[in-house]
Amino acid sequence: MKKSYWLIFSVILLSCSRDEPIRVRGIVENGTGRIYLDEQGLVKVVKIDSARLRRNGMFTLKDRIAVPTFYNLHMGDQRIIPLLLQPGETAEITTDVTGFAREYEVTGTEESLGLKMLNERLAKTRKSMDSLRILFEENTDAGEEVLNGLQSAYEEVARSQRRYSTQFVLEHMNSLASIYALYQKFDNDNFIFNSNRDIQLFKITSMALDTLYPESEYVKSIKRDAAQLEMELQSRNLQRVMESLPSSIPDIRLPDPRGDTIALSSIKNKVVLLSFWASWNQESVSLNQEFIRLYEKYHEGGMEIYQVSFDTELRPWMEAIRYDELPWINVSELSFPKSRVAAQYNVSEIPAYFLIDRQGGIVGKNLDLIALDRKISELINQN
Repeated sequence: MKKSYWLIFSVILLSCSRDEPIRVRGIVENGTGRIYLDEQGLVKVVKIDSARLRRNGMFTLKDRIAVPTFYNLHMGDQRIIPLLLQPGETAEITTDVTGFAREYEVTGTEESLGLKMLNERLAKTRKSMDSLRILFEENTDAGEEVLNGLQSAYEEVARSQRRYSTQFVLEHMNSLASIYALYQKFDNDNFIFNSNRDIQLFKITSMALDTLYPESEYVKSIKRDAAQLEMELQSRNLQRVMESLPSSIPDIRLPDPRGDTIALSSIKNKVVLLSFWASWNQESVSLNQEFIRLYEKYHEGGMEIYQVSFDTELRPWMEAIRYDELPWINVSELSFPKSRVAAQYNVSEIPAYFLIDRQGGIVGKNLDLIALDRKISELINQN
C-alpha cells in the first residue's frame, strides 16, 4: 500500500515538474486598483492570478505552464492586452491607465510582440475601412465612377490586410501566433481568411504546429477546423471540380533551367504531381516543403513531380530551385502572365496542382495534403 501511494505521489510530482513558471510584470502608470491575468482557452476564460497595483503602478503576476499559452491582461474591464507566453518566459509590460490596451510596450516575449503587431495592423485597416465606408455613404449620389473608385479602394485595403496576415502566418508557422492571425476578423461577421484557397494555409499551419505542440488545445482545434473546412469544401465542390477537368491531358513541352526541353508526356507509367508555382509566391514556396516530403516518401515507388514555374526571370527561378534543393523536374515559359500552359489547364492562381495516375488521367486537383498523401499511396500501390 505504501508503495502504491509513493507511486501516485511520484507521478503527480513528475507531472508538476514538467510545468515551468511564467511571469507577467511591469508598470501601469497612474494606475490604481487590481490587475488580472486570465488564461484564454478555446471555450472559456480561466482566472489565473491578480495583484493590487503598488503606489508606483508596478505589479507581478505568475502561472506555471507546459506548453505555449494565450493570456489576457486587464484591469477588470473590457480593455485587454493579449499575451502568448512560452514556458519559462517573463513578459515585461509598460503602459498607462488611459491607453492601457492601445499604447502598451511589451518585451521579453517575441510571440506576444507578434500579437501586438497583428492588432496594430488590423486597427489601421479597420480605421481605413470605416473611413471609406463613411465616404461611400455620404456620396451615394456622386456617380458610378466615384462609387466604383471607393469600392475599389475598400477592396484594396482588405487585400492589403490579407497579404500582411498571410505573410505573418508564413513567417511564424512554428508559433501559435499564426493561429491568432488566422482567426482575426475585419468585423464581427467577416474573417480576414474567408476563401476556399485559405484552407491550404490552415492545413499547412496545423501540420507544422502539430509536430511541435501536439498536446496544445489550440493546435488540436485548428486541426479539427482545417479538416472540417476541407470536408465542407470537398462536399460542395467535388463534382464541379471534376467536371471542370480536361477529358484528356494537354501535353506540356517546356525547357528546364539548363535549356533542355522536357515533355510531360515523356513520364511513362508513373503517378505524376503536376504543380504550378513561382519563386515570388510565398505560399507555393512553402508548399514545396510539403512536396519534398511526399517526393522522398513515394519517388522510389513510382511518383514524379513535374513542376511548371510562373517566374518571368531565369535567375530567381534557378536560385529558388537551388536554395530549396528541389529534386524534381522544373520547367518554365518565363512568360507569365501570358502563359499558354496556364490557359490550357485553367490555372488562375497559385499554388495549384493536379494529380495524374499511371494511365495519364487526372484524378484530383488541389487536394488537401492529407488527402493528397493518401491518394498518392493508393495509386502507387495499385496493381
